[in-house]
Amino acid sequence: DNHNPFIMAAAVQVSNKMANLQMTGGSKDGKSTEGWVRTTITHSILKVRAEKVFNPELTGESLKEKLYMIVGTKPAYMKLELRDKDEKKICEIDDKQKLSSLPLKGNTAHVHVVDMDPHKTMLEFTDVSKVKKFNLSEEEYNKRNNTFRKWAQANLKGHYALKERERHTKAEQEQKVMDEERKLAGNIKKGDRCQLGSKTEFPKRGEVKYIGEIKGKTGAFIGIQLDEPYGKNNGSVDGVAYFTCPAKCGIFVRPSAVEVGDFPEEDLFDEL
Repeated sequence: DNHNPFIMAAAVQVSNKMANLQMTGGSKDGKSTEGWVRTTITHSILKVRAEKVFNPELTGESLKEKLYMIVGTKPAYMKLELRDKDEKKICEIDDKQKLSSLPLKGNTAHVHVVDMDPHKTMLEFTDVSKVKKFNLSEEEYNKRNNTFRKWAQANLKGHYALKERERHTKAEQEQKVMDEERKLAGNIKKGDRCQLGSKTEFPKRGEVKYIGEIKGKTGAFIGIQLDEPYGKNNGSVDGVAYFTCPAKCGIFVRPSAVEVGDFPEEDLFDEL
């Protein structure tokens, strides 16, 4: 596949090596390359900058065929530009136009390939987000032999035993916390008046509207409609509605953060 990025990279390296030989008095097919045009090649999409020498009698059409093997853009989708040392366009190179007829300074040229492919095929080689990532689950990885993990488990037993104990202890602690949160949630009912941040300078009051789990999260949560718009949502999380309330009045917290009791809605004008 001529569009394989690894093949294209190899082609550029080979082209550069051939160009260096030819520029230092080498030959091509037994013929001297003296007087040939030393050409710098760039591309509108790929970060390619190659150097090669071409016969001055070469036409734009033939040049496209040779450049195809370097940059990968099909000749039919190429537009060739002659550029100066400041990367500014001097003129376009027509298919029938010979290199010798171009306004060159000495025997050097900068040919810029403009990719006109409507499908933008070459962009696939520059956008890494389109490259399929290789993913392997922990279970699948553990089934494999000759992995670093298997080697380490056999040769670094003490280290892995310690890490395994730490993981086990952490998992037990997390499970204990989740169990305690579920137990606390069992003592809370929908409609209960509650307060958040009782020990802070500005506690928030509201009413319990939801008790349960949230999609994508583990453990129990309490959904509260706050009396004032100091929340984060309207009772929905990631497009899933758990209850309905005005915007910014909804909030979800762990049961341990909720204090249930006699917390009537405050009247801002009571102290006036």
